[in-house]
Amino acid sequence: MNIDNREYLWNRRWLWVAILIVSSILLSYLKPLKLQEGGEVTYLSMLVIFLVGYFYGGKAGIGAAFLYGILKYVLDYAFVVNVPELWDYILGYGLLGFGGLFFHSKNGLFKGYAFAVLLRYIESVWNCVWFYYQPDISIIQNIRYGLVYCGGYIGTEAVVTLILLCIPQVREVIEYLKFVATHEYEEDLDTF
Repeated sequence: MNIDNREYLWNRRWLWVAILIVSSILLSYLKPLKLQEGGEVTYLSMLVIFLVGYFYGGKAGIGAAFLYGILKYVLDYAFVVNVPELWDYILGYGLLGFGGLFFHSKNGLFKGYAFAVLLRYIESVWNCVWFYYQPDISIIQNIRYGLVYCGGYIGTEAVVTLILLCIPQVREVIEYLKFVATHEYEEDLDTF
């Protein structure tokens, strides 16, 4: 069986899931903004892990996102049990996979990404209030602090990503990658 190099990337789910998970992990370490208490803006790492679900649907997206959260935790906190971060990494990043539920809907890229990031934001605020509760201020002030703090880093990355997704060429590249990841190679395929 002779596989042409052009054919190799076509319709290989396991390969695309691996590429997207590894790419997202690498991008998560490129941080243009890191907040003092741990929040960080990355170069589109949330979008890249969300793409697994956008390409292959909710089940694959959720599985890949949870795996991403586990791998990220192990890489960041090897040999340390940090319950708040363990919860935040596995559940928070895992929720990004739920955006894949929109993979067949009209404007699924925008809806799915926005939904996934909203779920991650809600989990991060809950995590902030539950694990980092400040007893010297009221519960309302703790919630307000969590909303603002988590909105600072998750919201910043989400807004930048959504602006980038408004660029037709960016959407076209993502749609082409989705096509390659989910369709068989055709020799006479000249354009997408």
